[in-house]
Amino acid sequence: MRITFSLAVALAVGLGPSSSGPRYSDWSTPTYAGSINTADLEFPNGISRDGLSLYFQRGAALTSGEDLYVVHRPDTEADWGVPVRLPPTVNSSANDRGAFISKDGHWLYFASSRAGGAGDYDLYVSWRAHVHNDDAWQPAVNISELNTPGFDSGPALFEDEELEMTQLYFASNPGPGGQPFADIYMSILNADGSFGTPTLVTELNSPASEGRPYLRRDGHEILFQSNRAGQGDIWVSTRAATDEPWSMPESVPVINTSGSEVTPVLSWDGRTLFIGVNRPGNVGDIFYSTREKLRGRP
Repeated sequence: MRITFSLAVALAVGLGPSSSGPRYSDWSTPTYAGSINTADLEFPNGISRDGLSLYFQRGAALTSGEDLYVVHRPDTEADWGVPVRLPPTVNSSANDRGAFISKDGHWLYFASSRAGGAGDYDLYVSWRAHVHNDDAWQPAVNISELNTPGFDSGPALFEDEELEMTQLYFASNPGPGGQPFADIYMSILNADGSFGTPTLVTELNSPASEGRPYLRRDGHEILFQSNRAGQGDIWVSTRAATDEPWSMPESVPVINTSGSEVTPVLSWDGRTLFIGVNRPGNVGDIFYSTREKLRGRP
């Protein structure tokens, strides 16, 4: 596959105490996103740069009937409206999940288990000319140079302004078997629009399953889900510059509970974190947490 475009990533997360960059308060106790959730499973996937469009997956079960939806709001203080199912140029009769919207709103990356791919789940991308038209998505294209016979999902694009390159982070288990053994990989976008050979982001991975990486917009912090503590939790890692290795990942306090927290999605301004939560009484629902940006630098 070849993609020629100029992209940036709308991502935001706070920095840990050992890193340079903006400082934030602690995350608030997660709040139930009542207007989005239903009796089905919902997990957040990606948010637009302006914070007015949230993409998420909804399905009867994790392996049954997952489709991609978007929900809008008129401003960041308003309630979310009625979710819209994305058109059949994106969704299929198989499971579709893990959507990530580009900064310019023209490109949607996601994963699907539809027939015709390389294996279990594959990465796909769709383009639209009109960024305010939810029905304008063109037929999705398989990103063949990244997909494996195993599990490939959770794409997150990052435009590195420090190194002047664009990278795609994602979760993959190259061999058959699926999510339980997935690690985080990164691929560089070539000048011709293709993606280079994926490489393991070694410092983020563990013997357990890692998934759904989501970088802050400057690339100095990354959130992802991991089962390394015996259940799904949100973990965070930082770095002082994008050419340096990531720090030892740490569990995110307040966000993680005795339940399972997955699929972190971070707003452009770094002040809102959406997560998927599996807890008794609200299995597979979307929650959000907020924090304030502190003045000064560490």
